[in-house]
Amino acid sequence: MRIRHDGTKRLWHPQVGDLELTYRSLDLPMTNRTVYDLTIYTAEPGTASEDRLKLLASLAATQPHGTHPTDRPR
Repeated sequence: MRIRHDGTKRLWHPQVGDLELTYRSLDLPMTNRTVYDLTIYTAEPGTASEDRLKLLASLAATQPHGTHPTDRPR
């Protein structure tokens, strides 16, 4: 089995809907025995996913500290 370190992921977020993001994973060796994996997700410029990701960032920036969408009662 081969592990992918780059590609495209399709995700769904409850506040903005469908997102298609490209990703790249990097191995970050910290010590002789520890390796951390850093994964970076981006949206292609000019796409609906880019617009939705910007909307999500603005929603996160305007929320009071300590509140999250999952904190709301159902």
